[in-house]
Amino acid sequence: MPRPIGLDERRAREGFTVTRRRFLGGVAGATAASALGFSRLARADLPMPAGRAFLFCYFPGGWDQLMLLDPRDPSRFLDAERSRTLIELRYNDLEGLMGYRGQLVRPATPSPFVFGPLAQRAGRRVNLTDFVDRMAIVRGINMAALGHEVAYRYFLTATYPVGTSARGTSVATEIAALMAPRIARRPLTNMAVGIETYNDRYPANTSALSVRNAQDLMLVLAPGVTAEATDVEAAITARRNRAGDCGDEVYDRRGLWSVMREARGTADGLVRERVSSNFEFVNADTPAAQAIRARYGFARGEADHPGARAALAVQAIKTGISQVVSVTVGQGTDTHFGNNAVHARVLTPGVEAFLAALDDLRSSPHPEGGTFLDHTTVVGFSEFARAPLFNTYNGRDHHQNNSLMLVGAGIRGNTLVGATSDVGMSPMPWDFATNRVSDSGVILQPEHIAVTLLASAGVTSTRFRHPPITAVLSESR
Repeated sequence: MPRPIGLDERRAREGFTVTRRRFLGGVAGATAASALGFSRLARADLPMPAGRAFLFCYFPGGWDQLMLLDPRDPSRFLDAERSRTLIELRYNDLEGLMGYRGQLVRPATPSPFVFGPLAQRAGRRVNLTDFVDRMAIVRGINMAALGHEVAYRYFLTATYPVGTSARGTSVATEIAALMAPRIARRPLTNMAVGIETYNDRYPANTSALSVRNAQDLMLVLAPGVTAEATDVEAAITARRNRAGDCGDEVYDRRGLWSVMREARGTADGLVRERVSSNFEFVNADTPAAQAIRARYGFARGEADHPGARAALAVQAIKTGISQVVSVTVGQGTDTHFGNNAVHARVLTPGVEAFLAALDDLRSSPHPEGGTFLDHTTVVGFSEFARAPLFNTYNGRDHHQNNSLMLVGAGIRGNTLVGATSDVGMSPMPWDFATNRVSDSGVILQPEHIAVTLLASAGVTSTRFRHPPITAVLSESR
């Protein structure tokens, strides 16, 4: 079954790209550039990554949880018993494939986690097991949908769509908006890389700047090829900064003109301070660019590689350009017609990009102490999981159950929450007080995840009535 074409895919096919004119041409674009950061940029004191950051990593297409976050023991769930358990493993399909073993993966240290075979791979520099002390896994999330667009937009906004149309604000945007009064603002507070983003209630300067890859971002940050001579640019800037006449004052009654001037100033500051040099790693031949490509596993010029997008997201956080970044780190995993080996091949690039991002954040010192992972909350998610039974085409269909990973700041490591049944892997009710399966509990939903992420940063939203999953929250958040 082919995956329906999403907004970003349509834009790519139609030649959509970001230009500085598109970025600044409308009110929304202008205010998106405005983050009250120009005065700091003028002092040339980047990076400025003070405060908390969030990184949302999307694995598109629906990942297989039996092979990653919610596995089953093959000694207990025999293929001969699949008509009773409605669960079919076939882990032996993976033996020797791409360095994988067809068996469960257990951390070396005591842990409630048991991973599927794709969590560890021979020759991989880092594996999921290396992050268990900083990771929480949430299983048994009911996505209440089997269509890609519905489940995808439900998770992004934590509000169930109307038909296939998104309803509400992206959780990432909500975090950026609610955290804004308490921390130093970024020039591009909120960024979405190859992923949809929504805002129906907050100021436009908290809306995400949407780009497809680092090349798109360079069109915003780098000097344009049509730039005027230096003296002409200086004269234009001086005129723009001069006190407005009566006409300007009329147009500025509601602050629109001031916001647009500020947005222009912020954009000029970004260009003048050569912020773009932090994002030239796709094509540059500098040692720094080569090191990034080696860490994230992509070749020169591969701007749309999952690793390149992950590197862009992490660079935006580490340089202080953005506070909240959402990024598509994988490639389509909607494999209805392939066995475990086929799914492993398409899921692996996303896993590798995700691990490279975690490793980069963990190994990069933060100006406020510790590492960037100590100051960044990372979310790894997909729209739903694959079915626990193979179909007649030897592949797996959609399954409304889901699992996800939370790593880093505000998260209690080595924590497992939620569960799925041993018959058909249905979400099971979870008791928040005892942190275990109970008939008196509730089925986990995307709303619980959204509230938990907000709580990890010490903020709340009036649009949610669900309690946070306190078990995954660290005391030091």
